[in-house]
Amino acid sequence: MVSSLLVCYGPTALIYYFHPRTSATNCARLYHLSFSNKIDPPGDWAFRFSVTTEQVWDAFVILALLEDHQKESKVFVVPHTGAQKDRFTDALRARNLRFRLHGQPELRHCCNKCLRIYPDGKKVWVVVIDGVTIGCPCCSIHNCKIPLENNRHRYCPKHAHHNKICSVVGCDSPIATGSLMCSEPAHQEVERVHQERGQARFQLKERLQRAFVAHPNDAIAEETSTDIADVEDEVEEFEIGGSKLKGKKERIRAQLGRRRTHNEQIIVAPCGIIIARETFYGAEGVGSVIVCQRPNHEPSCVLTMAQEMIKRTFHEGIKPDHIFFDNNCTLANMVRDGKDPFFDDIGLTVDVFHFKSKHSETDLFCQQNCNPAAYPELISDDNKGGWYFNSSIAEQTNVWLGGYHAICREMLVDKYTFFLDEMILHRNRMTREKLTKEGRAPRNWIYHVQ
Repeated sequence: MVSSLLVCYGPTALIYYFHPRTSATNCARLYHLSFSNKIDPPGDWAFRFSVTTEQVWDAFVILALLEDHQKESKVFVVPHTGAQKDRFTDALRARNLRFRLHGQPELRHCCNKCLRIYPDGKKVWVVVIDGVTIGCPCCSIHNCKIPLENNRHRYCPKHAHHNKICSVVGCDSPIATGSLMCSEPAHQEVERVHQERGQARFQLKERLQRAFVAHPNDAIAEETSTDIADVEDEVEEFEIGGSKLKGKKERIRAQLGRRRTHNEQIIVAPCGIIIARETFYGAEGVGSVIVCQRPNHEPSCVLTMAQEMIKRTFHEGIKPDHIFFDNNCTLANMVRDGKDPFFDDIGLTVDVFHFKSKHSETDLFCQQNCNPAAYPELISDDNKGGWYFNSSIAEQTNVWLGGYHAICREMLVDKYTFFLDEMILHRNRMTREKLTKEGRAPRNWIYHVQ
């Protein structure tokens, strides 16, 4: 049946069904409307002409992996035994790791829209960084990147013992029988209040808002579950005890639902080509630190998440002359004055929109070092006071990327990462074709590996 999908949709049409954000469920419905309802199977035929959502996903994964292996001149080999859902996991992880360490195929892209060349030969290549919240289920331990075994689990296999520990933040007592809390009365009250919130539909409106987006996963409406575990992915705060007239209420924080990855951070050229994407498990802030994973780099090197992503993406002998990032004032303060020589010859400014509306005029470091007006190469030469590069391109691109939230919000991390990378891969192809038609001369940098 998977092969029939590939034949009917064609070699690449199946993947392009996802570009207008048609989910696998709705893709199967389109197949039924177009093919299966119009042909009666022979009387002795052992198979149905209808397809399932799982078969659509298998076809998508198989086609994408076949094309990837063909480009890499490799043979695509998968196990002949085991559950169907597990047969492609190793291949997914290998492709995901390659993209993470070496970037998208358009990593070295440049064109007349993102590269400025002066008459004297000076070149200025610019990229823009920004994040968007999509999120897939992940381990509730902060910044843990070990995949969950099931999207209903709260902890990965390494941290599964936390299931037997009270869910109140800071409490290490064992849970009571049939509860997520210890026997402490205040903690038991937290769970009771939590369950009441889950039963009150009107209180779920804000939490469910992201689930009901413009591109639903299924065109046929179904009754929505009121189980708060389906929608809760943050640490909740509760006020327990006390009274309205006197006495203080105790504030207790608890993690009762699933945690999700924090955001997708993308590096985009001003022309719209997505150069790299990274899932941030914790907060986006540059103060979050991780161990550097650059190839051929000291494993003990500890960097901020933003630093690590930038340095890993541009480790192959080419790096931008200028980076727009809405938190560059903090990043610049951490890497300037020889603190990280990698950034010495890179301009770090805040994009025009955020600098005007989100950054304080009393922040002298930001005003003096991250004001885009201080860099002549960013200003247009049309004498109209405009800008040469589109510094808002990342936010505009994130509108497109965020539209896949309803499709991938319940995927486990391997499939989630693979799906987003595949969508970016095909979007970049279409963007490159558009740039060619516009006469922007899209091309790749010639570089030397360091």
